[in-house]
Amino acid sequence: MRGLMPRGMLGRRALLASGVMLADMTLAAARVGAQTTELRLGVLQFGTVQWVADVIRRHGLDRRHGFTLTGRTLANTDAGRISLMAGANDVVLLDWPFVVAQRQAGNRLCFAPFSSATGGIMTPADSIIRGLGDLRGRRLGVAGGPADKSWLVVRAAAHAQPRIDLASEATCVYGAPPLLSAKLQQGELDAVLTYWNFAAKLEAAGFREVISVSDCLKALDIPPDLGMVGWVFAEDYKPINDFLAAVSEAEQMLADSPAEWDAVRPLMNADNDGVFRRLRDRFLHGRQIAEPDAQVRGAQRLLSVLHQAGAEANETLPPGVFWPVRHGSG
Repeated sequence: MRGLMPRGMLGRRALLASGVMLADMTLAAARVGAQTTELRLGVLQFGTVQWVADVIRRHGLDRRHGFTLTGRTLANTDAGRISLMAGANDVVLLDWPFVVAQRQAGNRLCFAPFSSATGGIMTPADSIIRGLGDLRGRRLGVAGGPADKSWLVVRAAAHAQPRIDLASEATCVYGAPPLLSAKLQQGELDAVLTYWNFAAKLEAAGFREVISVSDCLKALDIPPDLGMVGWVFAEDYKPINDFLAAVSEAEQMLADSPAEWDAVRPLMNADNDGVFRRLRDRFLHGRQIAEPDAQVRGAQRLLSVLHQAGAEANETLPPGVFWPVRHGSG
């Protein structure tokens, strides 16, 4: 009858089909096995990295690129530096001046820019503070500590014009951004230099940005889209390009899809739509980062300015700071 075939041929077909199925299962298992590399990402409890990490996990971008993303919560930036140096995390979001100091000390860390979004100095809307010179004698909160990259930039700009040393001529209080924001709102501080996401929240609450870190960079003749914060990792960390590819895809999804922002909104600690929109817009604007050569030139220029201003900073940019490492290049 038509449609029937000899038993031997049926057996061979069944065996062939089983073999193909087994081969497919073997290839699938091999792919899964190849995707078991754990990448330990340090995530600040109040940071924006968790937004990107959430997109990566929900869409399986880590597995697609051959690693499994795990997050380690960090209390603050100092904890991130310590965890990276101790080997507790593979990748942490930090600033490149930290990498400069580590390269100078012989530790082969690298930096891949993540964002050019910068914070700024926030004051009450009715404050008489209008510029850097008005901070003399004022109570100034500084997020991140005395070695924070934004603070170094603002200090350098103040030293250049109007030629004051904010570290000694203002009463500086260092602390975590949430605490400093609360103290500003309670009237215990006159101004706060804080990260962009906390500046956005203060802005939504009616506070005013006196001057941004980007403004300070421009005043120092440095590209305002200089990537100040980025992924820091050991130079020989092999999965880094896979991780950066996953991050790029996640960022593009956030840029293209309002639904992605709806999904990450619970992580944003946005009390209202105004805060949500400011956080979203500032994050997306921060994706504009200087080209690699301009990044290197800007970093070298900033180091020179900081050194001239008397900050404890390297005067020159050591080779290998920026990823990918190029022979004889920063």
